[in-house]
Amino acid sequence: MSRFKRVFARAGAILAVVGAIATFLPAAPASAGPQPAGLATINGAGSTWVYIAINQWQADVRRQGVPVNFTANGSTAGRVFYYQNQADFAASEIPFQAAYRDSTGTVTTNEVAFAAHRPYAYLPDVAGGTSFMYHLDVNGQRLTNLRLSPTTLAKIFTGVIDNWNDPAIAADNGGRQLPSLLIKPVIRSDGSGTTAQFTAYMANQTASIWQAFCDKVGIHLNPCPATSLYPPFDGSIAQQLSDGVATFVANPANNGAITYVEYGYAKAKGFPVASVLNKAGYYSQPTPSNVAIALTKATINADRTQNLVGVYNNPDPRSYPVSSYSYLIVPTTTASPFSTAKGETLGRFILYAVCVGQTKAGELGYSPLPPNLVQYAFAAEKLIPGAPAPPPLDAAHCANPWLTGDSPLAHAPPPPAGSKASDPPVGAPPPQPGSGPSGSGGSGGGSGGNGLNGATNTTAPARSSGGGNGLTGGTTPAQQIGVTRDVASGPIDLPGKHDPLPLALYVLAGAIVLLIVFAPPGVALAMRSRERRRGAG
Repeated sequence: MSRFKRVFARAGAILAVVGAIATFLPAAPASAGPQPAGLATINGAGSTWVYIAINQWQADVRRQGVPVNFTANGSTAGRVFYYQNQADFAASEIPFQAAYRDSTGTVTTNEVAFAAHRPYAYLPDVAGGTSFMYHLDVNGQRLTNLRLSPTTLAKIFTGVIDNWNDPAIAADNGGRQLPSLLIKPVIRSDGSGTTAQFTAYMANQTASIWQAFCDKVGIHLNPCPATSLYPPFDGSIAQQLSDGVATFVANPANNGAITYVEYGYAKAKGFPVASVLNKAGYYSQPTPSNVAIALTKATINADRTQNLVGVYNNPDPRSYPVSSYSYLIVPTTTASPFSTAKGETLGRFILYAVCVGQTKAGELGYSPLPPNLVQYAFAAEKLIPGAPAPPPLDAAHCANPWLTGDSPLAHAPPPPAGSKASDPPVGAPPPQPGSGPSGSGGSGGGSGGNGLNGATNTTAPARSSGGGNGLTGGTTPAQQIGVTRDVASGPIDLPGKHDPLPLALYVLAGAIVLLIVFAPPGVALAMRSRERRRGAG
């Protein structure tokens, strides 16, 4: 082989190697539709109940050039961030409270008055079930078919029942006696919409148990209302945020633990949730179809907030009784820090979330919004300054599963065997890990959570001096709820977001290698060729 052929063969081999390396490099994500030019970045804060869905949606729209950041710091903190002008929008399971109470029942804040300078609208974002994730290993085997009645649930989360061998639990489970094991009820330590939803359910469905608990912990109100801050009690364990309570329950050391959390968190961690007895006498799981069935009995108040009494009492045997939906709280004026430019971004995000975004609800552990709630969302979106007009409410313009014929009701199975209260429970496999936060980190790489906050296992005292909400003696709203300002304060690292710089560096490195390898032989060949030409001349 001639020298030139050997040189070019070597060049071809190295170029092939560089090309092979390049095939394994991350590429910039493909465009998912038209790229809006220069959209303003918006920042939201609030609910961890809905965080799994919002995190997915913001990743989806960012790939379309719509920049949305969200800080999952709890519903109460989100509402505070809104009225303190620290967020463009908020997410919460409950509306602003005219008489916000701490864990002792004392009124600390009039949120409605604080938010008056930033007029707002409530906008449904996604439906779901508040589930009861538990960790029960019996003789080395995980129990996956636990059933609990509303009465038993209320007694567990008020300290009346403190052992898994309690006769009431056995009665819920067809007479099956569980072993003697202390129950570890895990409650939220921060102001939480999930807490508000669960305590509202107890206040309505197990009023006498909830009232007795309130009297015991010093909340002297009759009737005792729902609360965002769960009063600590003997044996309870307080954890911050949804991922904090779910991570605690999933910890191998915490056999016997149970918590209340949005179903997506249990699904993501591969842990079972209790079947809850509904009004028809069936134990039901928080599946997308069971949640959708339950919410057919929800009613809407004049201010677009939800009334769930009909949901609790839904007579359908498939209904999951602790179902609800979350809100976005969106501005209706350009009061600081909002603007019409931000309104365009927020409007695009909302229209994606309530249409295409709902197609991912089931896999994330939620249930898609039905058309009536999408219509309410459209009506609220139109009030946002600068927001684009919503599309017609049909399948051609809004890919919401309810409109495309793929609604949860279209796939709603009958109650499974062993779900009737009079029948013994039938074993079921635990849910498989799916989308959402995981115990090995997540966005931001937190300590065993979703990167928002390294959860610390803390056992709450029976009573908290000065209230159980982190009061520090001051009167500012932040002190009243004890929020941590640096929790997930930066933009969330989104999936599918790749920096093209590494690819450029590899290409440059390949070019340098080629120069180093081939430049010296090439120069030598050129010089010898010149010398031969001179000798011939």
